[in-house]
Amino acid sequence: MPEHSQAFDFRGFTCEIRIVEAENPSLAPLVLLGGAFQDKHSWARHEREFLRRTSVVTVDLPGWGSADPLPRQYGVDFLCEALHHLLVSSGLPRVNVGAGSYGSGIAYRLAQRFPGLVDRLVLVGTMTELPERARTDVEDTVRLLRSGDRDTFAERVIELLLCQDPRVVVRKRDVLRRLLGRQLRQLGEDAAEKYVHNTERLLAYRWDRSTSPPTSPILVMTGEHDAFTTPELCREVAKDCPDALFTTVRDSDHLVYLERPVEFVEVVLTFLSGEPVDALPCCTPVEYFGAARL
Repeated sequence: MPEHSQAFDFRGFTCEIRIVEAENPSLAPLVLLGGAFQDKHSWARHEREFLRRTSVVTVDLPGWGSADPLPRQYGVDFLCEALHHLLVSSGLPRVNVGAGSYGSGIAYRLAQRFPGLVDRLVLVGTMTELPERARTDVEDTVRLLRSGDRDTFAERVIELLLCQDPRVVVRKRDVLRRLLGRQLRQLGEDAAEKYVHNTERLLAYRWDRSTSPPTSPILVMTGEHDAFTTPELCREVAKDCPDALFTTVRDSDHLVYLERPVEFVEVVLTFLSGEPVDALPCCTPVEYFGAARL
């Protein structure tokens, strides 16, 4: 598939966009935004399936991947504007957006501020703000990373992101524990600095309720055993939106897109195509809010 990347300067910070073009797309290009420890190449295992229906756009915004570190005082609005700049500068007037975890707040803000740009929006593992029960644990990861205790840092992050309940089934949990642990213990200085800034930005983040929610059709989803951005927190986001549906994917948690990648792609493409998600066996019963009820 034709692929090209381009670097940009946005208000003094480098960032980059990568576009992989589908041969016969039937949907608007899909922009994918990841969470912590992800960059523009992190969706490689999903790309082949997405490319059957849509071109794939990935980015390194400031604070991500190969882009410059972004100090914590720059908030979600700055990142939203950087993403808008990348898309418009690349000649993408209309897109779908799929965003997970940390990236979901940026995607939501993009759809709020630039409704003409976003056709449909998928938010995975999202929340309006970090709940108090998790705040201390998240702050602790920053303290551990700064102290140089990589082993305890890795374990604490894994405890946050992976469901720890041995009584429930989570696909690939043991494999992901090993892979994520290795990645976290081997973080370079640049990646560690970005994690600290991005996490401090997350701690300060609050959903902007002063602006009306996005009018685009929205799918909010997560794993049924997500203990970080719990199904309850995700449902609250969907309930705020005028045209939204909510579901969870069985046998998965916060890392649903890694634990059940085939099913994840299927759910996203089904929604982007305007087809009913209800019939997918991997999903729990779908809940509809606002215009999506009709």
